[in-house]
Amino acid sequence: MADNMQRLVTSISAGLIAGIRTILGSAAMVTLVMPTTLNAGIAPALEVILIGGAVLAAVVAWLSTYPGAVAQVQDGPAVIIGVMATTLATSMAATARPELVILLVLACTNIAALIAGLVFYGLGVYRLGALVRFIPYPVIGGFLGGSGLLILVGAGPVLTGVPFGKLSLETLAAPMVAARWLPGLAFGISLVLILRRFSHALLVPGLLFGAVLLYHLGLVAFGISMPDAQAAGLLLGPFPDHTGGLNLPAWARLPAEGWGLLAAQAPTFAAIILVSVVALLLNASGLELATRGDLDINRELRATGLANMASGLLGGAVGFHALSASLLGFRMGANSRLIGLTAALMCLGALLAGTALLAYMPKAVLGGLLFSMGAGLIIEWLYDGWKKLPRQDYMIVALIVAVIGGAGILPGVTVGVAVAMAIFVLSYSRVRVIRQELSGAEYRSNVDRSLAAQELLKAKGDAIRVIKLEGFIFFGTAYSVLTQIQQMIARPGPQPLRHLLLDFRDVPAIDSSAMSAFAKIHMYCERNNCELIFTRMHEPIEAQFRQAGLDPASVHVTFYADLDIALEHCEEKLLAGNGDTQIRGDISIWDRIGAALPAGARLEAFMAYLEPRTYHEGEYLVRQGGPPTEIVFIESGRVTVRLTFPDGRSIRLRSMTMGTMIGEIGMYLNQPRSASAVADGTVQAFILTKEKLAEMEARDPQLANALHYAIVGLLSERLAGTNGLLQRLIN
Repeated sequence: MADNMQRLVTSISAGLIAGIRTILGSAAMVTLVMPTTLNAGIAPALEVILIGGAVLAAVVAWLSTYPGAVAQVQDGPAVIIGVMATTLATSMAATARPELVILLVLACTNIAALIAGLVFYGLGVYRLGALVRFIPYPVIGGFLGGSGLLILVGAGPVLTGVPFGKLSLETLAAPMVAARWLPGLAFGISLVLILRRFSHALLVPGLLFGAVLLYHLGLVAFGISMPDAQAAGLLLGPFPDHTGGLNLPAWARLPAEGWGLLAAQAPTFAAIILVSVVALLLNASGLELATRGDLDINRELRATGLANMASGLLGGAVGFHALSASLLGFRMGANSRLIGLTAALMCLGALLAGTALLAYMPKAVLGGLLFSMGAGLIIEWLYDGWKKLPRQDYMIVALIVAVIGGAGILPGVTVGVAVAMAIFVLSYSRVRVIRQELSGAEYRSNVDRSLAAQELLKAKGDAIRVIKLEGFIFFGTAYSVLTQIQQMIARPGPQPLRHLLLDFRDVPAIDSSAMSAFAKIHMYCERNNCELIFTRMHEPIEAQFRQAGLDPASVHVTFYADLDIALEHCEEKLLAGNGDTQIRGDISIWDRIGAALPAGARLEAFMAYLEPRTYHEGEYLVRQGGPPTEIVFIESGRVTVRLTFPDGRSIRLRSMTMGTMIGEIGMYLNQPRSASAVADGTVQAFILTKEKLAEMEARDPQLANALHYAIVGLLSERLAGTNGLLQRLIN
């Protein structure tokens, strides 16, 4: 019971602190939203921000994955609205009443919240929360640093009372202006220095209260009354008397001509949404890391979307999770939805009670708070970033900050993304997409050939080249493949290149811009009498090639679904091109056995233990899973060894021709057949059963030893070839 009461008290305390910070932050933020030329709009803008603070905090606290989440109206969107408000106030000064400009700014704030809410909710519904992982880190840093710069720019008029464009050294040195900005600047610098060294939940509220108290004591010491201070523009007020009540949302009060002006602000809405999405996802990820918990980012997007839609409809502003406020409960030992709900009630109380108390807030304190917020972001990304970021990333951050300062957030982020993409493309184009380049002299098909055929492939296999590609291929990497193939053909090895196999098994996708490079590869191969073969393409990639004109129906190019079969095709053409005379003197299994026989022994004595057998096309020589009862010696024909999986799929393991044998390993190990062997046509073979082998070992051990010696020789040759290939792949 005592523990529950303590958690309740801690949660409410954290909520009170979060509420105070929200209210004070709202007072600072209103100076960002409304330019100094629209002073009459400060009070209604403060209402809009407090409405947003109450609605956002309540809805997010109720729906968030993280119980202690606190949502607030955020400075990033406020900066953009402030820039828009300044532009409108300047451009419409001669043609429209200030009241219309103020109403237009407030309506824009409402509509921005509504649109942002729809976007947030849509992203959450379609589970696109992971989008933040695709935003380059330097772009995020540049956006945050640029936001800090805009906040600093917005702090200038608050501190000095002079529009930013009219600031000069002479103006700043004027006694009355200096009396306004020097205390605020001192407070802002103090906040930056203190917050870089210390961190506590009560630190910012305590410093703000202390600064407000100290400022008012200073006014008393200099004999300046409250009305005089307000008249001199030193305080946020005075506000009109009606601020204690609630009005209809600004969008509901906007006249017909205002909607056309509102539609012209589409770029402003786009910038607000971009800033809000990025900042929300970053804050949610930061909250997840700080609490070492798992947040459902898509649920957070949906919750924030509903909160912003409600805020916009009720006349509030854009907002989302505030990282520092959301961590209050976690750091104080409580994590309850009461934190956000208490903060919401405080904002609602400030709104219903009226904003008269906030009228006595010194602008110097608010300007100092804005200065510390902006300076903190700039220091983090432009000062600390120099030590933490690679130079290339740092230059992107600095470029974005500079462009945001000169042209705005959207151009800055656009330039940053473009530069980051260009650097990515340049860097990725240097990555090798050729995983392996193999010669047919070493890399063979799974066809057991006669010794003479193997020797011929070893001598002339360089005419066959296999290039295994990997990764996403676009124009940059595709042209690196083209360059390497051109060099390969221009500077051939012992044999001119006659068969080029490009293997696409590890290529998930190809950009359409890469097609021209492969078209040039085909043209280059055709010009040099080299057969081009594509193997193991995924269906979408093969469709791309055919659509681009690289189709067997129109050009001399071949597609194979299996690399092994494609390699066999090339070997057969290479062997056929060298004539039968070169492999007629082949050493068959009988020659091997005969060579191993002792003097005086005859091969006919060995053949007496064998049983001749004929297999027709499709007939099984051995079946997968069957008993190891015999060794099959292939006299003529071809046999395919296939492995069948439980789901019914099968793959070719080997293709065996004359002079080879099947089943010797299973016989030696006494294990069930690991694969099936099927005749590819008429096959003449001899069978040595397990019983006949036992009889041979008992009656004619010399014949049995000759057989074992021949089998060991064949297995050793296979192992030596495999070892050589493995060494080539490793190197």
